Amino acid sequence: MMDVKCDRRQFIQGSLVAATAIGTTGLLGCGSNDDIAPAVFDQPPVLRSVNGVLSTEFNVGYAEISVQTPKGNRNTKLRTWNGFLGGTTLRVKPGDRLIIVLNNKLPPNTDPLPPDHNTPHHFNSINLHTHGLHVSPNQDNVLLSLMPGDSYTYTYDIPANHPAGTFWYHAHKHGATAMHLFSGMAGLLIVEGEVDKDPAVAAATDLDFVIEEINLKGLALEPPAAPPAPYQVPEYTTPQPFQNKDSFFLVNGKHQPRLQVAPGRTVRLRVLNASARNAMPISVDGAMLTVISLDGITLPMAKTLSSLTLAPGNRADIILRFDAEGSFQLKKGAFTNGAGNPNPQATLAWIDVSGPNQHMSLPTRLTTPAQLPTILPSEVTEKRSLVYEMPDTGGPVIGGQVAPNFTINGVRFDPAVINQTIPLNAVVEWTLQNNGAAFHSHHIHINPFQVIATSTGQLNGFPLTEPVWLDTVGIPAMGSVTVRQRFVDFKGLFVLHCHVLVHEDIGMMALVKVV
Repeated sequence: MMDVKCDRRQFIQGSLVAATAIGTTGLLGCGSNDDIAPAVFDQPPVLRSVNGVLSTEFNVGYAEISVQTPKGNRNTKLRTWNGFLGGTTLRVKPGDRLIIVLNNKLPPNTDPLPPDHNTPHHFNSINLHTHGLHVSPNQDNVLLSLMPGDSYTYTYDIPANHPAGTFWYHAHKHGATAMHLFSGMAGLLIVEGEVDKDPAVAAATDLDFVIEEINLKGLALEPPAAPPAPYQVPEYTTPQPFQNKDSFFLVNGKHQPRLQVAPGRTVRLRVLNASARNAMPISVDGAMLTVISLDGITLPMAKTLSSLTLAPGNRADIILRFDAEGSFQLKKGAFTNGAGNPNPQATLAWIDVSGPNQHMSLPTRLTTPAQLPTILPSEVTEKRSLVYEMPDTGGPVIGGQVAPNFTINGVRFDPAVINQTIPLNAVVEWTLQNNGAAFHSHHIHINPFQVIATSTGQLNGFPLTEPVWLDTVGIPAMGSVTVRQRFVDFKGLFVLHCHVLVHEDIGMMALVKVV
């Protein structure tokens, strides 16, 4: 990870370096005013497209890494992209081509392919998903499974009218998805565009803020495991392998990193909840959240909120400004995903504010994507329902124990069954129903959707007073969400699923085919 101290000269030099050699890390995150003191914050490495192309390699393999935890540094052995915890930030523009050569350098799987596909398996097989990108499902193919030793070249043609915003990528091998996210295998994928030129947005320091939940077997044990044996993510070989007490949260690979900023200076945090299971109410002592986009799609007007809840997979671009000096906490609040499974409050980062006041403006009205007008009731061509629930019986057998049964419309994922066939250019109004006490997070690939109603009247912790575009939405326990969605531009096969990935891996996923 880089510690970015970003003045205008460094920004220009970093951009020139990145423009001349793909694979070189450029220094990003500067405002446009030469005279404003920089913000300082640990950042992932960055790759940018050049002349319409970004081409790179992801080598997937184990790496031994010293990781900061609440109990001090711990030696770990984690599955990684390119040997470090987290992922490189990829920056592209509408109309670009993104090429990623994925090389699986993990050791061979030792377990046979199980008869029930919803039994967690083949943890050393891999693939890649560009979460939120509106691209062909033939290019964003998550039904591939790259075995150890395999390579595959993913090519993504990003439409010329693609919305600008914060998207991300992660492994999506069914049966191993949670395992890979608990190793921190996630990175931002940023599409640059018009909203970045809005004066109040462009002036803010642009910073990545990737929240990773790492789970290490036996981390909570006292005394700690004796070195040099490294800590590892527990294999999903029991129904509940990922204990809350063994989880902790990092930001950009660091435990409670510190952001240093001057009073009155605006900072744009591209916040990603890359947790495999935990929703996160985000708040900041000493400042309101000025939210300019959700799930990579710019809002027409900035929302000023005291707290914003991000379901697993959600993103939010948040502008912060502190008008007083001091040290402040950016926190995730306590959240209960299901009965008896609370996750407590935690400090994610510290913000140290000192120096002369910069008196910068916060954004209000924003440049929204013209290709995503509100979906009117008259456009809807059909209505469908998706019921997320946990029947009492019928779950997969994991390690000799019957696991909870996670279903959509009464069935678990079957790679041979297409659950939803939808005509190209259809406009579907979905009712997303949660019939249980557990929290679920609905995500569908390729096309975003517009939330028009919830059973609580709330969306991500704020009142839903107008439709909001998302690609992932939390469904409250014993509640519902109504969304509308256009299926445009691309035919092909993809999935919808619960983005609480410990649910998805054991069955809470369905196949969608646009014809």
